[in-house]
Amino acid sequence: MQFRILGPLEVEPAGGPPGSLVDLGGHRQRAVLAYLLLQANQVVSTSQLLSALWADDNAPMTARKILQNAVWKLRGVLSRPPRTEQGPELLTRAPGYLLRVPQQRVDLLEYEQRVTTGRAALAAGEVERARRSLGAALALWRGPVLSDLVEEGVCWPELTALQNRRLDVMEDHFEAALACGRHQLVLPDLESLVAAEPLRERASGQLMVALYRCGRQAEALAVFGRVRTALVEGLGLEPGRELHRLQQAILTQDPTLEAPRAAGGQEPVSIAPVPRPAPSPPAAAPAAGTPAPAATATASPGPAARGVRAEPTAPTAPTTRTEPGTPPVSSAPTEPGAGTEPAARAMRAACSDPPARSGPPAPAATAEGSSPGRRESRTASVVMFRFGLGAELGAVLAEDRDRVVDALTQIAREKTELHGGRVTAVLGSTVLSVFAEGTDPADSAERAVRTAAAVRDSLSVPTGTLAPPQAAVRGLTVHAAVASGEALLPRTASDDPPPLWSGGRLVDTCRSMLAQVQAGEIHVCEETHRQAERSATFRRACASALAPWELHALHDDVTDLAWAPPGGGAHAGELELMQHTLLHSRQRSTAHLITLIEGSGRARTRLLMEFQRRVEESHGGPVRVLAGTVPAPHTASALSVPAEILAAYCGIDPSTPEPYALARLRATLNRFGGDPAAGADVYAPLARLLSPRRAAHEREKPGEMLRAWGAFLARAAREQPLVLIWDDLQHADDALLDMVERLTQTHAGLPLLIVVGADSRLPDRRPGWATAHPRTVTLSLSPETGDALDRLLESLLPPVRESEVA
Repeated sequence: MQFRILGPLEVEPAGGPPGSLVDLGGHRQRAVLAYLLLQANQVVSTSQLLSALWADDNAPMTARKILQNAVWKLRGVLSRPPRTEQGPELLTRAPGYLLRVPQQRVDLLEYEQRVTTGRAALAAGEVERARRSLGAALALWRGPVLSDLVEEGVCWPELTALQNRRLDVMEDHFEAALACGRHQLVLPDLESLVAAEPLRERASGQLMVALYRCGRQAEALAVFGRVRTALVEGLGLEPGRELHRLQQAILTQDPTLEAPRAAGGQEPVSIAPVPRPAPSPPAAAPAAGTPAPAATATASPGPAARGVRAEPTAPTAPTTRTEPGTPPVSSAPTEPGAGTEPAARAMRAACSDPPARSGPPAPAATAEGSSPGRRESRTASVVMFRFGLGAELGAVLAEDRDRVVDALTQIAREKTELHGGRVTAVLGSTVLSVFAEGTDPADSAERAVRTAAAVRDSLSVPTGTLAPPQAAVRGLTVHAAVASGEALLPRTASDDPPPLWSGGRLVDTCRSMLAQVQAGEIHVCEETHRQAERSATFRRACASALAPWELHALHDDVTDLAWAPPGGGAHAGELELMQHTLLHSRQRSTAHLITLIEGSGRARTRLLMEFQRRVEESHGGPVRVLAGTVPAPHTASALSVPAEILAAYCGIDPSTPEPYALARLRATLNRFGGDPAAGADVYAPLARLLSPRRAAHEREKPGEMLRAWGAFLARAAREQPLVLIWDDLQHADDALLDMVERLTQTHAGLPLLIVVGADSRLPDRRPGWATAHPRTVTLSLSPETGDALDRLLESLLPPVRESEVA
């Protein structure tokens, strides 16, 4: 087996077809394997694994059992045939576990070995060997380490340390490449690294050397100015002596800065010239003994020579750093290490100029990717959104993920156009918008910031003044970044055909910022903060030096919030009634039933979600909230919701083996105490309710399982106030409806609140629903005008089938 963690976690089976991957199971199994691979061939204590799986001491009582279960399943995955003598072994070693795996089978171990070899060669002066070894090590990275687990909420310090060590290796690789005279080869990656990490003095010095050798002395000195400003204003420090000496060497054109000669006395051939729109200063003198070429990229007094290097033959496809279909030279540097990431390549391709319809490549005069008559350098602001779709959306995403992504994209498009911008690129769940109309940069920045807030707030509910809004749909997260600066844009909006906007460095900056944004936050660059500070309040962000500011609040209320602040909104009265009823139920130990009737289901679902959020935030631990949705007929068992509520209360996951599930059920019943005989009477029917063969038991004794479930609710409510939230109750069968309707009588003296939602089919089936029982109320919700969240909820709800309506 081959284990890869330098990117998404992947395991390739031994002897399998190329590209095939091993199914590792659920999130916890993958997290356990990933953490053991980070410490491969070392003993990892159980306490370390528990801390990695559950942060901030949030581990459940059964955490050790869950870990043991995950290890047991992983052993089954790792022992699948074909089994070899050099295969991986997951062993129990006090005080925890040991994953024994050959070094060549783990990309992290292979990477570290190549780094060690490359650094040894660099220390010995073997710069070409060092460059190749370090380059091969960096090529093993497929993206941020364990990026799939990071998207699911994993935040281990080991990942941050590994990413930081990668930056050190990149600097070692740049040093070796510069020593080999390959400054043009590494220049784009150096520019991107310095843009993302402006406080790294070593990388900034390497960029200054590379720019100087390309004949761009002014830009090399400008790099020093930017680094000094960032250090002085951000930390109150001056750059180190090495950087100061390098600045002086550039000012005096020190010969030691010249590129070394390659073997045979010839300057190494670069594979990607990096031109700039501004005229460059006179080129540096060539190395001694090197004849001056007929036309060079650095000696560019006229447009015909700018960006084009004389070549004996046309460059082949592998020797270019541009994307297929883009101009021969692009001014957009890539993010460090992103050259091998498909998502990064696709986004740059989507945001670059369209290829020529036919004919040879563009002439030298248009090598910068635009026609002088149609494009110009202008100030713009860009917004990049990323919509995270978590595991909580589960079955919906598996069934129709595209439907949800299309709804989110349309919301971003509408908000962008409402504020005078336009969406220029969509890649999966990432959307890019640009604002450049008008002549006032502050106006563009303000509209960009307001658009980011409008999209986020339309899909969120407020949590207070000190925290970002919370997603209104569980599993959906909204991340946004705003960047402002110079970019090449079309001169007019009426070009036919309209060219795609080419953002270049600005798009790369925004993408780098977005990678650090947490759910619900909006980060902006220094320039955006300066331009928009009159219309919004910002606070310092700790994500990165590239995006030092986070949007706190807009100065006036122009964003279209999907939810009004607490106490407002179309259904504020219903929310107050439900909260008051819960308070009465807790104080008086009485059971209450509230029924919400609404036709489309969207307003009802939003109201139930908001009520659940408020209960969990305001009441916290003293109140236990259990929620579920009754499935449509013929799609699942009629008792699936009672079974899910029982499993959730006992801490049983769907993947938990049946023996473990039954043990947790028994432990929960024992914790309740009381009459042991009564506990024994309900154990057997509740065990059948949790059984994978529930459907067969349901046909035999459905009433017995429901009665046992009702008894379980009574014992749970005695231990802790209970809130049950059910939606789509119109799908329930008569037996379940009878039980829910009588709960206020059978559980009269218990702190129990039942809130159910249904459409008009429930009162049609039961005209006198709950009217004959005490402490019950039925509310008919007025329809709301459709908004962004309504459309998203509609995309999440499966279409109604004819069999359900009949």
